[in-house]
Amino acid sequence: MIEVVEVINHLYILQPSSKDNFVSACKSNSVLNAQPKATTSSFDLWHYRLGHPSHVVLQTMKIHFPYVTYNKNVTCDYCHFGKQTILPFPTSTTKSLSCFDLVHMDIWGPLAIPSIHGHKNFLTVVDDYSRHTWIYFMKSKSETRNMIQNFISYVQTQFPKHIKVIRSDNGVEFAMDQLYATYGIVH
Repeated sequence: MIEVVEVINHLYILQPSSKDNFVSACKSNSVLNAQPKATTSSFDLWHYRLGHPSHVVLQTMKIHFPYVTYNKNVTCDYCHFGKQTILPFPTSTTKSLSCFDLVHMDIWGPLAIPSIHGHKNFLTVVDDYSRHTWIYFMKSKSETRNMIQNFISYVQTQFPKHIKVIRSDNGVEFAMDQLYATYGIVH
């Protein structure tokens, strides 16, 4: 099936007359017939096909390419949806009253390029009260248990304190209920 395609403002408009014609044309590798019923404006076509550029970009293009249409009053719903953001997490109502009442932990990695000692991951530990931060480098995430045990021992030895609560993203690396129970830590 060979048919005619209409060119509008240097763009090829392909609109099959029916779904059946479209499917049969695709199966037979034929050129589709474009019906001259363009429902979208030229601005929309340029905006969609160029990846939703801003009005400033289209205005600049119009200077160099006079056939590009530009209308600053036209808005794109998809651009507005793309600019929407999720509201941040609400501020926590629980405040720690002293150091090591609440400790935040997270694992970063694996990093694409390891350190000179072969470390590809690291554990960050942040005390909620003082905001003091410790970083423990790890070659693999399987070292997490050892690092947490070392940190608990460090706190008990160097400070007259015990960690009360550990908050994490509940990743599988932090699933150590027996360890937490041994030290009386809530996770």
